[in-house]
Amino acid sequence: MQSAKSKQSLDLPNEKSEEGTRNKKSKYSIYQIVNMKIFFIKRKLNNKSSKSTQSTKSAKLTQLTSEVQTNKPSLEFVLTVTDFDKEQFNKAKSYIKLSKYSEALSILEPLSKQTIQIDYEVLYWMGHCHEYLQNYELADQYYKLCADYLFDDGYWETVYGKFLLEHSNLSKEERVEKGIKRLLSAANKKRYVTAMYILGKVYLNGLYDVEQDFHKGELYLKRAYNGGEKDRAWTLFEKKAKELVSNGQLSEVPLEHIWAKS
Repeated sequence: MQSAKSKQSLDLPNEKSEEGTRNKKSKYSIYQIVNMKIFFIKRKLNNKSSKSTQSTKSAKLTQLTSEVQTNKPSLEFVLTVTDFDKEQFNKAKSYIKLSKYSEALSILEPLSKQTIQIDYEVLYWMGHCHEYLQNYELADQYYKLCADYLFDDGYWETVYGKFLLEHSNLSKEERVEKGIKRLLSAANKKRYVTAMYILGKVYLNGLYDVEQDFHKGELYLKRAYNGGEKDRAWTLFEKKAKELVSNGQLSEVPLEHIWAKS
């Protein structure tokens, strides 16, 4: 099993870099939560035979219904639910940092089932846990859901592309085809700079059974460089260029500023 530290080999940004995607995720709306509360009260009413109890709870139901109709939902209830979910989610992430993936899943799985709308961040971390537990089929399912999310900024699709190249049970040809396709989508359609850098690295060195292509690698490293990954992109290209010069396959290492603009 890989350690949490080895995740850095994916060349992906850290957790703080995920804010763009996180802010776009579907969340509870106040009205949906209140409606959920009404549903549970109705269900309890149907299971009670006492008329006095029904009368009391019916009054509560009427009050909640009135709040929805007058656009005054029970904020106390809303805050209680969302604060609890946030606390549980943070607890799960603390387990992940300690590489306690099974413990994290014991929290994340119930959270994923109790939400009204899909919370893709929960699904992503479930995929992450399954990957490190080497449950690759389950990890694939959760990562794919996140990669296909309409408002993914490219991070999740990049993670999924790398996952396919590294851990997929597909044949070599399918693994390379689908993994590269995901990375290309993140880089070209979503303009995700880290995907550009990873593609450059993969093509430049022929990683994961991908056919080595110096020119494609250089192209994506230039795009990553101009997109903000200057240090990593240039360091990687310069190292490879020096290697090719020493082997007589390249005449010289270009100057950084000229290379970036060429």
